[in-house]
Amino acid sequence: MTLITLGSVAGSPGVSRLAIGLAASWPEPDRRRVLLEADPDGGRLGAELGIGVEPGLIAVALASRTSGLTSDEVIERGAAAVGDWFVMPAPPSSEQTASVLVHAGSALARLVAGDPGGPVWIVDAGRLSTRSPALPFAKDADRVVLVSAGAFPALQLLPHRVDALRSAGCDVSVVIVEPTSWPVDEIADFVGADVAATVPRVNGRSDGLGAMAGSGWRTWWRRVEDLASYLAFAVASDGITVP
Repeated sequence: MTLITLGSVAGSPGVSRLAIGLAASWPEPDRRRVLLEADPDGGRLGAELGIGVEPGLIAVALASRTSGLTSDEVIERGAAAVGDWFVMPAPPSSEQTASVLVHAGSALARLVAGDPGGPVWIVDAGRLSTRSPALPFAKDADRVVLVSAGAFPALQLLPHRVDALRSAGCDVSVVIVEPTSWPVDEIADFVGADVAATVPRVNGRSDGLGAMAGSGWRTWWRRVEDLASYLAFAVASDGITVP
């Protein structure tokens, strides 16, 4: 099992976009890769990727309460294929999504984390705090990745959130969305966590994978591929930080 949970502190720095990129570029093509949308503010991936919302998080959460299910069986019941990987979209209603996570999030997180030979799971947790109903996916993750804009008003929110999540048992890294005025090592020292990657901000809507394959995204994709390799190696090395 590999479980990577992505979240933000504030704003919309591109967590869902990065989650899509990691699922698509994860460097272990022989393993199932699943993007699970657990954003308590409601889902957008179903519409963005053109797969709708059913099957999705609601069906998966209900299935996870059945004893003896494996994660592969949950995928077959509740995921939609996008190329050679899978998506479990959340409903567009924040009320429905939050309710599902409150009542079944812990069970689903335990199922995902408890399958040692299972798929690679990329979880989009939206705005992530210790009060979020998506927190079980962070506590059970091999790595939590907080995505932040590189301007100081965004960066100054990170140290407290990193400390809070670490106190909850999370292994936290940071991804910075450019532009930023500070070197990576200074940001890492300031926020108290390693900066796993910096990625460029791409202006405009992504409008799904088709638009993200365009030339304007080339640098972004290269950085995300490097991040995926970094995370895969770190997990395989039992959490050893990669230079």
